[in-house]
Amino acid sequence: MQKFILLILALMPCQSLQAADFDIYQSSYEPLKLALQVSADETLNSEQRMFYHVIAHDLNSSQSFKAMDPLAFLVTAEESWRSLEYGDWRIIGSDILAMCQLHAVENGWQAELQVHDPFREKKLISRHIEAPASELRTLAHRVADQIYTATLGMPGYFTSHILYVTKHGQYSDLMYIDQDGGNQQIIAKNFTLLLSPDWSPDGRQVALNTYVGNHPRLEFFDLRSGGRRAFGDFKGLNSTPEFSPDGRYVAATLSYTGNTDIHIYDIKTQKWRVLTHYRGIDTTPTWSPDSKEIAFVSNRSGHPQVYRKALSGGKAVLVSTQGNYNTSPSWSPTGERIAMISKKDWAYAVATVRTDGSDIRYLATGQRVESPAWAPNGQMLLYAAEEHGIRRIYRVPSWGGKPETITSPAVDASDAAWSRH
Repeated sequence: MQKFILLILALMPCQSLQAADFDIYQSSYEPLKLALQVSADETLNSEQRMFYHVIAHDLNSSQSFKAMDPLAFLVTAEESWRSLEYGDWRIIGSDILAMCQLHAVENGWQAELQVHDPFREKKLISRHIEAPASELRTLAHRVADQIYTATLGMPGYFTSHILYVTKHGQYSDLMYIDQDGGNQQIIAKNFTLLLSPDWSPDGRQVALNTYVGNHPRLEFFDLRSGGRRAFGDFKGLNSTPEFSPDGRYVAATLSYTGNTDIHIYDIKTQKWRVLTHYRGIDTTPTWSPDSKEIAFVSNRSGHPQVYRKALSGGKAVLVSTQGNYNTSPSWSPTGERIAMISKKDWAYAVATVRTDGSDIRYLATGQRVESPAWAPNGQMLLYAAEEHGIRRIYRVPSWGGKPETITSPAVDASDAAWSRH
């Protein structure tokens, strides 16, 4: 939740983490033991090492896998390719064997990948993947995606990207990184204030909440050209834009009518319509994956809580049924859960809940916890939290795991947004 929304909702400042009393949800899932072998032409040793480490880091960071120490392997990569014996891998306890050969080809790279289940003595996939010469890291992410999908039966997210906001002095920049924190770039510099970036479904644009002087407005930012176009510049509040998954609309918070309500912008017709009609505060919209519902925060019960409402009309339905403070909803791309920020005993936590309000899970606590955002496959969440006076971006498995930071302690980072693909 952004600063200005916190002020609107008259929330108390965050206190010490030690005051929290959250029952942190931990899955009983044990990471799969992954035997990862990468071989390459003799002249490619440095590239081979980088390629291996990117794949291993991707899969380890998902917390669904644990890459085994290659010193435990009984056979070399070359021997495995010549004659694969599943017993060599069962005896050391590997659940999954991934074998990859990396070759330099004309104008680029080629990876030959096989993924095996030693205990079922089954080859799961065999793939040839190619990439231009400048995209070896991207090729490694693609290989990690293939291993993840072949093993777990769901799409990987390792080729996805993250935007976030960094603040320096009186100005803010829009930053870009790969999902593993690599390939950092400044996308746009020196905004007076920048909040709530959101990727378009096609990955070409970002919807932003910017400020001109002291006045907030909504803009589209073109990631290719750097062009900016205002689409919400009304009197009062213009904030928290989010694209619909079908790419047709943007939902946002506007207050020019005298009430702070959720409004819908039709990108094709360039017209707005109001969704909620409440004399208090409705803010921070997030779309269901089918683009038919919106979840949002409202103080209509006397406290900030998460509700959902169909675009076709009808009453708002309460989603957050535990506690007196639940904000910053973010609807999972798989549809069944909504992430939010919950407060208890003066401390904050990232939580998820089913859309009917049941089965709340607190995943991580921290100081000044803000802005949850889902991985494209719904298996990981980003959020910002303050550490020693600096906000950093963290990730935590949506099914319960260990939080890990992905930004430097030297940079103030917030408002993370995960690409849709």
